[in-house]
Amino acid sequence: MKILHTGDWHMNDTLGRVDRSADICQSLEQIAHYLEEHAVDVMIVAGDLFSERSRLDQMRGAVGEIRRIFLPFLNRGGSILAISGNHDRDVFFEMLRDALDLVSPVEKSSDGFLPGGRLYISPTPRLMKLRDNSGQVVQFLLMPYPTPRYYLRDSDAQYNTVEEKNRAVQTQFKTALEQQKTRIDVTQPAVLISHIHVRGAQTHNLYRVTELEDVIFEPGDVPTSWAYVAYGHIHKPQSAVEGAPHVRYCGSVERLDFAERVDEKSVVLFEIGAEGLKGAPQILPLETSPILYFNIEDPEREIAELRTKYADDPQALKALVKYTLRWEPGKHNRDDLCRQLGAIFPRWYSRDLIEIGRDNLASVRTERSAHDVAGTVRSYLKTQFATLQPQQRDDLLQLGEELIMEVLGGTSPSNNPSPPAPLPVRFAGEGSINSDVSALIPSDEASELIPPAPAKRTGRGAGGEGE
Repeated sequence: MKILHTGDWHMNDTLGRVDRSADICQSLEQIAHYLEEHAVDVMIVAGDLFSERSRLDQMRGAVGEIRRIFLPFLNRGGSILAISGNHDRDVFFEMLRDALDLVSPVEKSSDGFLPGGRLYISPTPRLMKLRDNSGQVVQFLLMPYPTPRYYLRDSDAQYNTVEEKNRAVQTQFKTALEQQKTRIDVTQPAVLISHIHVRGAQTHNLYRVTELEDVIFEPGDVPTSWAYVAYGHIHKPQSAVEGAPHVRYCGSVERLDFAERVDEKSVVLFEIGAEGLKGAPQILPLETSPILYFNIEDPEREIAELRTKYADDPQALKALVKYTLRWEPGKHNRDDLCRQLGAIFPRWYSRDLIEIGRDNLASVRTERSAHDVAGTVRSYLKTQFATLQPQQRDDLLQLGEELIMEVLGGTSPSNNPSPPAPLPVRFAGEGSINSDVSALIPSDEASELIPPAPAKRTGRGAGGEGE
């Protein structure tokens, strides 16, 4: 069975003032090409399909793009296995899973195998078996990002600090993993899919999450005795555990921020046979957007040089650019300099404008200031509300987001672009995604019904579900 490992798509993401949707979809189109070129049977998406800041209408658009890009793969019998990551909205993932099951109910074969040709969404632990056209059987254990919502029982959901919460979630994640492992047929190869941070992995930073907020596992916490381990969460492609090349982070599909500017993005292709992994995993490169930085101290000379250097370079139109511009009142026209730079690099995403030449200290005008304040407030609220019950926490964070957007509402988009509002916590009465969901699965019986938002699950425990 040929399997392609990808993850950390972050659809609908932005970098400063730049919408990254087109860049991300271009990477997904490259992946779709690899699926056909290598006759892949199963594609793994190891979490973080969507940006946490996506609105419902943006989610619908992202689902439509997934349909457009990967429907040919599904139509020929390929399967997509996707788990939720820390940036995915729990409620949306539940709704999407339930909508898929409603449109095309899953019917296992008499010997317990799930059908191919469809997308499987899993926000909870799940064990499933697939069989390719040659008869090769592979078991897949899906272990989404460890959140209190899915991994803590009511009795375990009592904690006073973020550290206590993380320890409780980590313990229950490992318990759930052990419980699911007891259900695995040891005579058949098995693949683990998860979205976790294994200590020792090389990171530039944790994408929009602090180490305090993250749940970090030691290398020995998760056994490596799988045919392959498909991890998401860390954006730099790499082996997750030293000496275990079959335990890998696929990395993100695009350079998502300045810290990733030198990353070479890729996906992983591997093959599973009756004895397990066949050969070494193959790294398939992805063409991604360049991210550049310029520190301009002599505007007239340096802007002219940049114009000459990038005049015939198509990468200038694609490049994501951050710059610092030092300008002197009475000598330079700041707005004209910015227009010139914008003409050379239309996808500039952030700029610092530093006024010099006055008797007082240099005055720094940072156009990201509104974002920095908003980001600081978001991080503070997430930390303060971390010990609350999930529904209460989400409601308060949503209220905080509305207040942030109200305060920043008068900001000029050209100078201080506001980040998109996050996906609402509740979905009742908001739009329809059915046309996109039904088209993801070839079916002659696509329902026009949209399932209600699933009720809050309590007492579910860490064991998850099985197929």
